[in-house]
Amino acid sequence: MSRTIPRAYVTAAWNDNPVLAKEEAKIYCQALVKEGYLPLCPVLAFDGIFPAKMEDSHKRMREMSEDLIRRSRFLVVCGAVQNELVKDDIATAKKAKVIVTTLDGVIGYETGRDPC
Repeated sequence: MSRTIPRAYVTAAWNDNPVLAKEEAKIYCQALVKEGYLPLCPVLAFDGIFPAKMEDSHKRMREMSEDLIRRSRFLVVCGAVQNELVKDDIATAKKAKVIVTTLDGVIGYETGRDPC
């Protein structure tokens, strides 16, 4: 019997500094891997793919992110702050009937701890 690893799209109000954003993303993704999830994180997945000079790079990254959300089982909101990007990701997930949770919710549920 094969086991499918549940995909979890990782969203957060990422730091404007790309180095710090990647470090945050790695921490969040490592926590999800530890709990048995396959993290899909745009900060890590799209790093270096789009040249800064490309006119529609932001639009294309959003389209790719939305596609990853739709293919995920969970949208995991990480961090205490929610910005417009996080709210857009949540709206996309709800529209696609993807489960929306927090990192604390995943870890609390998976380990049997009360996430509150």
